[in-house]
Amino acid sequence: MFMRSRALRRPDHLRGRALRRLDQLARAVLPGGGPRGDRHPDEPLRVLMPRGLTGLARESGIGAAMRHQESAVRSLGHQVVTSPLRPFDVVHLNTPFPDTPVLAHWARLWRRPVLVWAHSTEEDFRDSFTGSNQLAPLFRRWIAHLYRRGDVVITPSGYSRELVSAPKYGISAPIKVLSNGVDTSFFRADPAARARLRDGLGLSADAPVVISVGMHLVRKGILDWVEVARQLPEVSFVWYGRTDPRLLTAEVQRALTSAPANALFPGYVNAERLREAYAGADVFVFLTKEETEGIVLWEALAAEIPTLVRGIPLYRDAMPDGVLTHQVAGDGPEFAGRVARKLSALLAGELDDLTAAGRQAAEGVDLAQVALQLQEIYRLAGMLPQRGASEVRTDA
Repeated sequence: MFMRSRALRRPDHLRGRALRRLDQLARAVLPGGGPRGDRHPDEPLRVLMPRGLTGLARESGIGAAMRHQESAVRSLGHQVVTSPLRPFDVVHLNTPFPDTPVLAHWARLWRRPVLVWAHSTEEDFRDSFTGSNQLAPLFRRWIAHLYRRGDVVITPSGYSRELVSAPKYGISAPIKVLSNGVDTSFFRADPAARARLRDGLGLSADAPVVISVGMHLVRKGILDWVEVARQLPEVSFVWYGRTDPRLLTAEVQRALTSAPANALFPGYVNAERLREAYAGADVFVFLTKEETEGIVLWEALAAEIPTLVRGIPLYRDAMPDGVLTHQVAGDGPEFAGRVARKLSALLAGELDDLTAAGRQAAEGVDLAQVALQLQEIYRLAGMLPQRGASEVRTDA
């Protein structure tokens, strides 16, 4: 029995020795004395936002969120570090890739705080790629493992915080709500964009144009979107975004190949072309079935374009129907018909104009506001001197 206990303890003993040896080697050979470095309390933070495998998420919402984080960090006067071999004070981890736990352990080795962004949930993994529904419980266990690596877990909405606070995620660290934000100085109204958008798409100057943005996923509502386009042949429907064809489910492939002529798929476009699409279209239609936030909706609201969304819990509660967005709730065979009818009413000017309210809401999550809240999270995590009680607070 004694021999067996020693054998069971031996791997942990060896791992501890290996980690101590790695620590010694890193201190000896890494530039600048290793990632610890030296920093005066009043100096800017060195924020590690490692590149690693993050390029795989470049065209996704996570990729956009990471670009927003980098802008916020720089606007606060902090330094962005991309290599874990350089001195850093805190690490931001965003992606559900295999290098994330390695980077978290590396930061722990140097006693540096780890901020983990909980962008994904089991719920929004479903209806994504072939086999995603069967893999969803495994995916949840994996991301729960990643989220538990954080000293602070950050999630973009109260709705998503409620999801990841469930016992099945096992998170004991503080969970903070911080919007991914939107650059309202970049995404804004531009009346001249209307003509440019139609000219670029080869449409007549008076053509009604409805857009959506996202990957080609069932969860994003593309099946319903194609059916709505079929029911309104006089309207041009344009979907910006792409998904690797190897990851498309059979039903999405069928929908794309059988889509009507008035459904256009320009693919992934850069931010400038996307801004023009928001500002030049008549309506933004977002029929997603599950989101933790949805940056593209904030971009549309910032551009003052009328919006029609599926009435999922996140939007039903945070952006009520008829207040910030127009909504159609539900699913099933009748859903597309109900969307088509409400969209027709919106295009005809029969519904309230909510664009001013939408713009005001978007300004509330502008990157400048997000940066201030991020700074407060740094303070709460002990990375900056504490402020007075009367100054800016973050969501608990």
